[in-house]
Amino acid sequence: MITDETTVQHYDSKAVKLSKRYESADVTALQNKLRSVLKDCSTVLELGCGSGRDAAFLMSSSSERSVTITVTDGSFEMLTQAESLHPELAPYLKKLELPEGLKAEKKSYEGIYSIAALMHLLPVKIKQSLQQISGLLKPAGVLFISVCTQREEQFSEDLRLFTLKSREWWVHQIELTGLQVTEATESTDGLNREKTVWLNITAVK
Repeated sequence: MITDETTVQHYDSKAVKLSKRYESADVTALQNKLRSVLKDCSTVLELGCGSGRDAAFLMSSSSERSVTITVTDGSFEMLTQAESLHPELAPYLKKLELPEGLKAEKKSYEGIYSIAALMHLLPVKIKQSLQQISGLLKPAGVLFISVCTQREEQFSEDLRLFTLKSREWWVHQIELTGLQVTEATESTDGLNREKTVWLNITAVK
């Protein structure tokens, strides 16, 4: 049975291969959007860093201002790859599983983002995670998430859980936490998979 636990195990066992794929993806538009959304945030939390690609981009593009990014993932092996590929992230890397790890967070953040991670949780855990995220955001804090709403056929050896929900479902779940969704747009896949569609949502506390 595919669960969020088997998802973490899959990432642990395929970390090298998956990290190479993520680093090769064309995510220029996504990263520019991420930079724009978080441009005024000095404290940022990433949930599901993968290869470390996006955190490294944000750090390099914020060299003219002071920004601290806590870079987390539920897979220890993905964190290892992130450190190997982007050594500058080493002091900021942290293992955190959703939603449980969020309950232990003591800090609050001006910005929180999650790229291709929340969709790997069961719906009940997505809701719990969003509630915890809302609580960790400072007043006027910003949330940015990117999740797939459609994707290509899943092969039998792929043990990752995918919760594929509509734009309306995601917007509703976010707004139930008290956040206000300011933008929700779809985009194509950075790896050119024709059947994969991404939903990008920005919300403000």
